[in-house]
Amino acid sequence: MAQRTKAFGLMGFIALFFIALVLRPPVASIGPLLHEIVIDLGLTAAETSLLASAPVFCFGLGAFASPALVRKFGVNRSMLIVLLALLVSISLRLFIGFPGLLIGTVAAGLSIAVANVLLPTIVRVEFPNRVALVTGAYTTLLAFSASFAAWVAVPSSAAVGGWKPALALWIIPAFLAAAFWAPKATGERTDEVQKTGAAAEERSAVLRSPISWAIVGFFGLQSLGFYALLGWLPTLLIARGESPEAAGSYLGLATAIGIPAGLLLSTAIARFKSLAWWAASASSLTLAGFLVLLASFQSPSLTGVACVMMGIGQASTFPMSLSIISTRASTRAQTTQLSAMAQGWGYLLAALGTFMVGFLAEVTGSWAVSVVVLIGLTLIQVGVGFYSGRPGVIPAK
Repeated sequence: MAQRTKAFGLMGFIALFFIALVLRPPVASIGPLLHEIVIDLGLTAAETSLLASAPVFCFGLGAFASPALVRKFGVNRSMLIVLLALLVSISLRLFIGFPGLLIGTVAAGLSIAVANVLLPTIVRVEFPNRVALVTGAYTTLLAFSASFAAWVAVPSSAAVGGWKPALALWIIPAFLAAAFWAPKATGERTDEVQKTGAAAEERSAVLRSPISWAIVGFFGLQSLGFYALLGWLPTLLIARGESPEAAGSYLGLATAIGIPAGLLLSTAIARFKSLAWWAASASSLTLAGFLVLLASFQSPSLTGVACVMMGIGQASTFPMSLSIISTRASTRAQTTQLSAMAQGWGYLLAALGTFMVGFLAEVTGSWAVSVVVLIGLTLIQVGVGFYSGRPGVIPAK
């Protein structure tokens, strides 16, 4: 492990820092600015729901393309390609009104999808004995960047002259991530490129395993809860009477509070082979948070408590799901395939759920119905989290 870490180098660590820093803000900054965007562009309810749910659909669709991209270019070169694509995507959102915003957001989602799949493989290869710890470190940065983006979205829009330049600010970390990762991509050997990706027999082994599908369920349901809050919590709170600034702050609280909890939990679980009870317990905390959020419709003072509980629960289940992906696969190729499968189907489930949350609120006229649905889905998450967290690996073909 020491040799792999030394070979990875300082530039690799810095690049991972900026990669983790830029994989959430292009999506997280949309929710707090959605009210302003709707007014500025005159969006319909359908267009608003599409904009809120499209990135997560793209996370799913893009994930399925990752193994083929890796087989052709290798892990490191594939990462550079998607970072450059992300840079272009963020820039595109400045032009052509709603079409440009939607196309840029979709392209950003596809780029982020591939990067999401590649990260567990990079961690498994470079840090085989520190998977949980390193996964916890970069997911902490993911959570921090999402929280920071949600918190500063509305103030930065006021400071820089609107939602377009506020979204464009994330061009800077995207450029730095690509610049620092470039040496890793150009240094990737031909034999490394040829070895990457999952062979047909490995794909078959992953698809047949019940562990794989439990991981899909766990990853998808915890993602559904997170992105439903990311996309709709500010809108829900504004409809309940909160100001846009307060609604954005509550979202920032929900994402920020889990940062230290997620890092501490990742350090703790590194010592355990079984994550079953950890996954079930963290999912139960998220479940309790949704219950308190429902109660806050009658007692708004409970909103902060709900955000704390949901934030800690969701920040804990995300790194846990990625650690399970990295440790349940028996080979490097299987890791990429399992990561693509779990994140592909998982994010599609999350996207469908995110769209459904907004749609139900629209047709019923009540956000409480959507929260009740989230409570039911999180209850299922408790069960599949326990199953997927049990010891064992997918057999190699």
